[in-house]
Amino acid sequence: VHQSPSFAIFRAPPRAVMRVLSACGVVCLGKTISFTWKDCGDSSTHGHVTGVTTKPDPPVLGTTTAITGTGTLDEGVSSGTYNVDVSVPVIGKVVSHSDSICGDSSFDIKVLGVNVGKVSIHGLSCPAAAGTLNLEIDALLNDKLPAGIGQATIAMTATDQSNGKLVCMNVEAKIEPKWL
Repeated sequence: VHQSPSFAIFRAPPRAVMRVLSACGVVCLGKTISFTWKDCGDSSTHGHVTGVTTKPDPPVLGTTTAITGTGTLDEGVSSGTYNVDVSVPVIGKVVSHSDSICGDSSFDIKVLGVNVGKVSIHGLSCPAAAGTLNLEIDALLNDKLPAGIGQATIAMTATDQSNGKLVCMNVEAKIEPKWL
């Protein structure tokens, strides 16, 4: 009786299976994003970021990630503007987007003219009262972005209706392989 060699691995001793898997190398199942964030506001900044969570955690390329930023405001806000700058090594700034902090807005992420993602910001319901609040962001990055060399610096700032500093946050993000 002749059996297909592809089934032989299932009959092999565990040590032999490990040798075969080692010879084949580790399998990359996809890519995730690791990130660190820091509130960069000073004593004159009216809002401060106190936490950031993602679903899924960690974010996975090719899947929409729901990002929730939690923070505090020491003033009510009737209007204002946010700005997002994204820079990548070697190329420099790839995104500089400004819009109203009130209501929803979105923008594409392009690197050298190629669309690699989309960000949707669910802004404040203005007027927003002082206190604790959450800001919801949906982000989708193309799963073809390379792991290891794919990294970005993201600077997010906002000003209030009087052009006062509302919030400042810096994020360092890196695309990581997800190994088996």
